[in-house]
This record gives sequence, C-alpha cells and structure tokens, in this order.
Amino acid sequence: MTFVAENTFLWQKLAIEINHTMTVDNVAKLLRMGVKILFLRFGLYTKIENEKILDVSNQAINVYSTETVPWKPVIGIACELSGKSCRLKFDRNRGPIEIVPGQRIFLTSDTKYENKKIDTVIYVTNLKKQLTRLKPNDVVKIEQIELKVCKINGKFMQCCVRNNDDISPPLRLHPYDRLIIKALNSKWRFDENDKQECVMALNNNCHYIVIPDMESHMVIHDLDELIQFHQIENRTIRTIAKLAPSVVDPCIKHNIQHVAGVITQDAGVIRQCKEYCKSVLFELSNLNQLRNEDIVHQVDVFITNPDLLEPLKFSLKELNQTTIHKIGAVPIQLQQKQHILSQCIEYASNNCKANAIILCTSKTSCESEKLSRRKLPCPVLITTSYDDVMYYLLLRKYCFPISIPRNIKSNRQLIKYATVYGRKFGFLKPGNLTVTGFGESLIQGVELRYVPDDLILRLQ
Repeated sequence: MTFVAENTFLWQKLAIEINHTMTVDNVAKLLRMGVKILFLRFGLYTKIENEKILDVSNQAINVYSTETVPWKPVIGIACELSGKSCRLKFDRNRGPIEIVPGQRIFLTSDTKYENKKIDTVIYVTNLKKQLTRLKPNDVVKIEQIELKVCKINGKFMQCCVRNNDDISPPLRLHPYDRLIIKALNSKWRFDENDKQECVMALNNNCHYIVIPDMESHMVIHDLDELIQFHQIENRTIRTIAKLAPSVVDPCIKHNIQHVAGVITQDAGVIRQCKEYCKSVLFELSNLNQLRNEDIVHQVDVFITNPDLLEPLKFSLKELNQTTIHKIGAVPIQLQQKQHILSQCIEYASNNCKANAIILCTSKTSCESEKLSRRKLPCPVLITTSYDDVMYYLLLRKYCFPISIPRNIKSNRQLIKYATVYGRKFGFLKPGNLTVTGFGESLIQGVELRYVPDDLILRLQ
C-alpha cells in the first residue's frame, strides 16, 4: 500500500482535549500528528489554569505555523463553558480526598470553602439552586460514587457514602469531579461566570464555543448577544451544542437549527443533524465505541484524548478504506441544477478511485458542504483565502481547507498549490489521481489529473 499516501483514508477531523499539564511542545506535537481542533473544558479548571491552557495552545499553533511555511495551518480552538454542571472544587495540589462507605461528608455552596481542602466539607459549583430542590433520602452521584442526602441546612448538605460493590476502596474524590443530580432540571441562562468564560475565549482566538447540557435555544441568544458585544477583528464564532439528556424530540429539532454542530452519540440526534446539514461531533473515550459503523460514518469530528490519537487514526483509516469497497460504481443522476458540480465530482472520484479531490471555486463553502454529505472515496482539499470559510469547513468530514495567498487566483495556480499541499501533508503521492472541480455558477468543470514525481522540485 506504499502507493497510498498516509492520510488518504483519514476523512474525519480529530479534536484533542487539552489540559493544564500540557506544554507548548506537547501541543505542537499533537498538531504535527494531524490534530485539527484543540478542545478545552473550562469547567475542569480554574480561571488561571484556563488562561494558561489557552496561551499554551496559541503558542503551539504559532510554533507549528513556522514549521509549515509557506502554508498556513488551519487549527481551531473549541472552548466548552462550565454551564450549570455541579462540580467539586478544592485545592488541586493537595491531591484527591479519600472516603469510605458509611462516611458522612458535607457538600456546600459556601464559597469560603472554594479553594480549601477539608476532607469533610467540599465546595460544589452551581449547588446553591439545587439545595432548594433536593430533600433527605435523595441519591446523588459523584462520578460513580453514590451519596444519600441525609440533611440540608442552609448552604450545607450532609450526605452519607453508600456501598458500591462495583468500585473497590479506597474511594477517591478529585477536584472538578461532577456531581450528578437526577432532579437537576433548572433552565440554564447565562450568568456572570459564563460571560467571563466567553470573553476569555474571544480574547484568546477561540473559534468555537460549546454549550453543555443545552435544553433551550434561549441560551444561544444569550451567547450571540455576548459575542456581538465583544466581537474582535470581525471574527466569526460558531456555536456547538451538547444537548441535555432531558431534551425531548421537538426541542432537539428546534435547538439543532440554531447551532453549527452537535456533540452527541445518539443515532436519532445524528440523523436529525444530517437532515439540517449540521456537523456531528463524537466524544470517544474507548475504541469499542467505533463498533457501530453506521454512526461512525456519519461523524465529522472525533473528540478524544492524546493517548487514543494514534489508535483512533489507524482504526478510522481501516474503517474508511472498507467503505470504498462497499460503494462500488456510482451511477450519475443529475437532478438538481445547483448540485451538478458536487454530483459530478462524486461520480468521477468514486468511479475513477481518486486519491484526493481538489476544489477551487468561488462558492467553496457551499460546494464543500454538499460534498461532505456525499459518499466519497477520498479527502477533499479546498482552496480558500477566507478565514470564515476555513473554520466552517474544519467541522466537516472530508473537507480540508487550504489557506491560500490572495494573489493566487487562476485555476491552474490553485490546483498546483493544492497538489503541493497534498504532497506535503500526506494526502497525495507521486502517480496518484486527483479529481478537480472548479468554475463559477455558469461555467463549471471537472478534470482528472495525476501527481507527477518532480512537482515539488519544479515549484521550488
């Protein structure tokens, strides 16, 4: 398979969760391995730690950019807001708190305990509203550890640690572990902490803001107003939703229409995302989650951790390669005028077994979005000089945007530039076949080209 380039069968985008222990070198290494989105969860860290992580991320992108000259890498930063989640908060440097079944501990909304470590009293974010809804004998969970509510007094909730045969002692509570409350049903609207997190993201080159546990589209309006008020350099910020488990079907359809993408593993939600042409992001913590191939092939972006990056890449390449054999020859059916170019590209690339598609057209984002919903045998290299288009396409399967200088305008120059890019970043090898789509609305065309051995030498 030496004729096939390294990334020919890697069609989905890879997002990696970054944390407070990572250095610039760590993150830059991930970018060299093909990561396209750096994913940060604000709710797991302090404000100072979040600022550090964002700074490290931007420095790593700058380092990687100097290595890829003259190509400008398209790397996105996604920030998930803390939202209404209840999380334990105490001094991280002093290690976890150990508890045993039968022990009584106090969970509190009193901020005086926020950065302390007292084994019997633990501060919990966003707990204040929930204390009025909980009652004795209710059961809450901290990750997998069950606690029975014994008594509630003002800002304090006394709980008893229940026996759990599935977890071997000692039981450990870590900073920012999530407190799971089944009765948690308050409608989340932006508070001051959410606004501060959004402004931090905007000031640190964030491209995507993730809304966790979204129940209503009203929170999107809150976010849009905030972004418009603090907008920087005319940058477009896209919203990604992680729907709350309690959201019912009619609300799902309504919420999906207001966002750029949805983080989900639910087959029904994925189907609705595709109906509304929205990106699907999938949080992967175990490779066994790839067993449902029907879902995997619908995913645009996989979110995972650094340890799973290489195994995930290998698995996706294998799965995508088997898809090609299932597609077979594709009959052409030109039904709608506005879809002619994408239909021709799909037909040519499948029947000619192309190694890559190169798309250079003034309607790049529109045509590329159409291609991302089709069954293709290879990645699509898209030339564009617009940042807005680049970060829109970064959420789409198959589509790999290439930032081009404004002075490159002719189709011949664009195709040559994209071909060299494909050689440089592992999408193409000498002798490979590419299908090229180009043109305006009235004059469109598709060409078949091969990649010559001396292409890079002739362009240097």
